[in-house]
Amino acid sequence: MAQKLQHITDLAEILFAHGVEDVVISPGSRNAPLIRAFYKRFGEKCLSLVDERSAAYFALGQSLVTRKPTVLISTSGTAILNYAPAIAEAFYQQVPLLVLTADRPAEWIGQQDNQAMQQEKIYRNYIKASYSLPVESSNDDDLWMAYRTINEAFSKTTSGNFGPVHINIPLREPLYESLPEPTENISVLQKEKLESMLPENSLLRKDWQKAGAIMLVCGQLLPDKNLKETVDKLAADSRVVVVAEPLANLGNEIGLTNPEVILNSKIQYPKEAIPELAIYFGGQVVSKKIKLFLRELKNTKFWFISSGEQLIDTFQNISGHIQAEPLSVLRSLNAQSTGTDSAFKKFWKKEKQNATFLTEKYNREIAYSDLKVFSQLSETLPYDAIVFAGNSSIVRYLLYFSQKQRTYYSNRGVSGIDGCLSSAAGLASKTEKPVFVIVGDLAFTYDSNALWNRGLPKNLKIILVNNEGGGIFHLLKGPSQNEAFLPLVNAHHPVDFKKLSEAFGLNYNLCESENELKSSIQKSCKNSDEAEILEIRTPNNGEPQITKDFFKFLNANYGKKMDNA
Repeated sequence: MAQKLQHITDLAEILFAHGVEDVVISPGSRNAPLIRAFYKRFGEKCLSLVDERSAAYFALGQSLVTRKPTVLISTSGTAILNYAPAIAEAFYQQVPLLVLTADRPAEWIGQQDNQAMQQEKIYRNYIKASYSLPVESSNDDDLWMAYRTINEAFSKTTSGNFGPVHINIPLREPLYESLPEPTENISVLQKEKLESMLPENSLLRKDWQKAGAIMLVCGQLLPDKNLKETVDKLAADSRVVVVAEPLANLGNEIGLTNPEVILNSKIQYPKEAIPELAIYFGGQVVSKKIKLFLRELKNTKFWFISSGEQLIDTFQNISGHIQAEPLSVLRSLNAQSTGTDSAFKKFWKKEKQNATFLTEKYNREIAYSDLKVFSQLSETLPYDAIVFAGNSSIVRYLLYFSQKQRTYYSNRGVSGIDGCLSSAAGLASKTEKPVFVIVGDLAFTYDSNALWNRGLPKNLKIILVNNEGGGIFHLLKGPSQNEAFLPLVNAHHPVDFKKLSEAFGLNYNLCESENELKSSIQKSCKNSDEAEILEIRTPNNGEPQITKDFFKFLNANYGKKMDNA
């Protein structure tokens, strides 16, 4: 007869056999058997993070790099609700996580027992799948069910579109008794993944061959050398224009890398600017202007490529959906070249050239502000830096400027500010290179428990842009004109970031003027053996009018012949 906690011991063994690398545990009592089983099997690969919300984002950051599911382990009750924001982000950003939540036995749910609540399928709206293990493995059928469930759950994290999967694990007291030894010849089910090429008679292939103007729209992507090489080949096609913001990780020279400053949403574009065929793959795009531009194209054929089943029509005019890995589909397309760029390609090359010239011209003359800070960051950060971009105004400012050959990550699945630091810390734990996380003051304050980490990576370099509140609300039309803006939206705070840094034992530097800006950033870029914080304070909420005037300047000079452009 099987021992009642045999499935707990074997859970850790099966996941180890599947190649799990990282286990993030939040301390508790109900999850004590899980903690013992995983520590015995994984040892130093287990990391303890007390704040469950931060822990889950940290795990997400690790999986962004490894592309393997990090295992999360929590106690029962409201602790598991704190995983929810990161699980939602992982679901929409397609990051694999395996979430293990300890639970009370079913008979105690709803009976006013300590830390007992309904936990089954608690993440049902933003999880790939939810499972439950038996409360005990008292016979062979219990073990057979547990093994099948564990293997299926692990496989599900990386099937189709990657994502989070939940296993709820009810446990009876006593919780601190000895665990059995692992089962011999344990059941570990292997999965093979096949790549499919585009059929010769594919409708997309036919559209590609006959189109005279093609736009490849690349959403957020993780770094992928093979994908980059394939897109580079297609970008050489005389008919093809690539839209790839820095978050697409395809390089700065590929095409329209900063569409928010290249496009003008207030004009009607000429016929030569309109693609006959558009192909979209990857996650979200940040630029609102490229979304508006593409949504107006009613006579353009749109194809969406994704390994998932869900039909996504971001631009409201989809013609077809191919369920496959984008790399395999794009490799099936042949680049054509007539030796001369099409009028379509020439048009967009000129627009990019003009926008780059205007951006540089405007920023040479502006005062110290948020816009000036991000212009300097673009110029000064290492050419090949790893950058984690905070949300709201931060990620948008970064996209206004050339970002060289840097690697970019950001929580753009649901785009919250609540876990940016924690995700960046998890990411930094999986690389030896410096990771520069650029966040606003609200995001930093909200996620400051990311610093409550005994293993905080020493290569984490935090650049905190402090404009004393929610800077993005000063840029959007509407909020700042509302009488409730200052008391309820602006979110001014009294936090002394130097003292907060000292509380967590981190090195701290401050920049308060343009004269200090470049040297302060350069200092942060120097390799050091400690995590550190650079606070860059900007006046008057970051001088939002300077940014608004930047776009007025771009619009006013649209279509004009520029000297040196």
